[in-house]
Amino acid sequence: MILDLEANRLILPTLYNARDLGGLRTAFGKRTAFRRFVRSDEPSMLSDEDFEALLSYPIRTVIDLRSAQEKMRRGTPFMNHPAILYRNISIFESDPENDDDPTVQVALRHTLGELYIFLLQSRQVQLAEVFRQIIDAPDGAILFHCTHGKDRTGIIAALLLSLVQVRRQDIITNYSVTYEYIRPIIDPKIALMPSQTHHIFKSDAENMAELLDYLDLHYQGQSALYLMSIGFSESDIGLLRSRILES
Repeated sequence: MILDLEANRLILPTLYNARDLGGLRTAFGKRTAFRRFVRSDEPSMLSDEDFEALLSYPIRTVIDLRSAQEKMRRGTPFMNHPAILYRNISIFESDPENDDDPTVQVALRHTLGELYIFLLQSRQVQLAEVFRQIIDAPDGAILFHCTHGKDRTGIIAALLLSLVQVRRQDIITNYSVTYEYIRPIIDPKIALMPSQTHHIFKSDAENMAELLDYLDLHYQGQSALYLMSIGFSESDIGLLRSRILES
């Protein structure tokens, strides 16, 4: 496995969108630490070699943001591995592959930015559980993923980076580059879908800008205040920040 430091991308033949959140400068001069957080698409097709590379990284906690139905359709080798703490916390209400899912309906009728805001408002219990798992996670890197590593994963990444005041443009870029990495698996789907649905497969910068604007308007631009509104203490916030930042 190669870590492309220019893109923070883990080059793995059977995983398209695995990226370390390290190396990003914060407003107070520190940087985010490498080998603490990895965002990715679903690792359901990992080769043995790529799986071992991630174990050696060392991934020790996996937070699967997919629905139970997605997990049943496409499991991952992390689910029952003795070295991995695996947690499945669904950020959608049910199954995103079902057009009747209420969350999918928001995505189809609105911008993805509006979807992300909807999830911040309606899935607070689940988002709180994700960050509780991060606080309680054992030593080692935490990999969090959904299906393509774009929407649900993008929200968690944005909240983590905002928590330590990573520059707004860097948070947006961290999100918007996603589509380029997942095009091999997304473009064939787009080709089969009506044009009015194409936006849900992409990662246009304005989607993340909408989410950050929402934090600006309601939480003074601080995800820490959002997390405190869903039950986290200042001490919890400190633990989260210490996990993200270089020592």
